[in-house]
Amino acid sequence: MALTSGTDAIQMLVNFSSNVSSSFINLAFTLGSLFAVVGAVTYLAHQASASRKAPGQSQGSGKVIIWLLLCGGLAGLEQMIQAGARQVGWQGATFDAISYVDVGTYGVAADAANALLTLVRMLGVWFAMQGVLTWRRSLKDGHTGLSAGQDVSTGTLKFVLGVFCVCNPYLLDALQKSLGML
Repeated sequence: MALTSGTDAIQMLVNFSSNVSSSFINLAFTLGSLFAVVGAVTYLAHQASASRKAPGQSQGSGKVIIWLLLCGGLAGLEQMIQAGARQVGWQGATFDAISYVDVGTYGVAADAANALLTLVRMLGVWFAMQGVLTWRRSLKDGHTGLSAGQDVSTGTLKFVLGVFCVCNPYLLDALQKSLGML
């Protein structure tokens, strides 16, 4: 039984992708900025309180600087993702809708594929943010060297996967070139 409104599942996917992806990407960047400011303020307030309570027992300045740099990375998450893409050799990341598959050649299937790639890009931004948050979590008190190391490696994996998801057209081109399909 066909839908009578003239909208099929592929068109619903395309509309969903175009309406939701930019909103969720902007939400991720805004939350990253919020987490950065709140994290930096609470960390510095905690450090100031701890140094007043027990002078000489506060944490080293290196850990404070690393924490503030990671908060800056959260605030500039868009630039972090673009820098990660440039490190891989791609010209940078964009955060708008993807038009990778040619609509003239593949028709409606191209619209569906482009919509899915756009949703993968949206998930990539969230993966990258989770990676930076996991790096920051590795600096919390009470972490042993083993659990902090695991947080760093997990955060790196999430961030790299996030960059790959954001830059999925470049990744698909690189895979096609390496497999000899282009």
